[in-house]
Amino acid sequence: MIATLDIGGIRIRYKRAGSGTPVLLLHGWGGSIESFEPVFQALSPAFDTVAIDFPGHGQSSLPPAPWNVSDFLSFTIGVMDNLGLKQPHIVAHSFGGRVTIKLAAEHPERAGKLLFTAGAGVASKLTLVKSLKRAAAAVAHGLEAVPGAAGWIGRLKRQMKPHLGSRDYLNAGELRETLIRVVAEDLTPYLGRIRSKCLLVWGDQDQETPLYMGETMKANLPESELVVFPGAGHFPYLDQSNKFNLLALKFLREP
Repeated sequence: MIATLDIGGIRIRYKRAGSGTPVLLLHGWGGSIESFEPVFQALSPAFDTVAIDFPGHGQSSLPPAPWNVSDFLSFTIGVMDNLGLKQPHIVAHSFGGRVTIKLAAEHPERAGKLLFTAGAGVASKLTLVKSLKRAAAAVAHGLEAVPGAAGWIGRLKRQMKPHLGSRDYLNAGELRETLIRVVAEDLTPYLGRIRSKCLLVWGDQDQETPLYMGETMKANLPESELVVFPGAGHFPYLDQSNKFNLLALKFLREP
């Protein structure tokens, strides 16, 4: 069943099927409930499975202002309350992992088992390429103050734009300021406060949330296991869906 809810004036689309123990699916940045369709189909015969479109994603409405991770967390708890999800297991991909980290750390009574797949939240290492991009962006911004330079600086920035931002940033549109706020927050300090049993599934070819992020999460989460899928990228649950689904079912069914 696909339906909508109103949470604080924001229309949210969600999909629900199955019965039994609840499982909440939280997609990555730029995703939607369709992003988790193979996982949804695998879990719904065994669990009360719910997938949502985060605000500004899929067919849910935009946030009223730029949000940070805590805003998405408050919203997610509102959805859980409305749908009667007292303590669901959570399967989270990428950005969904950020919300899940804060939820489990700040509201442990609301979090069941946690399955992070290519989860975001750990600060990225500042590589040489990233440093050069930041420097170039800062230079372009500073040159805007030069008298008479506005025209050609504008043209230069438009030419540089595809090379200065991440794919998510370039495609963020009205959510760009929200994305900046979200990515700026390092959630590593929250990991040690999580008491849920956690499974981390990573692809060793992930370029968006590289494997070292999964290893960092494993080192900081009190009760966790890291499983690496050789050859998989940022979407291990799609790249090797059968393997992922079997692993997820086993993990979520265990006492």
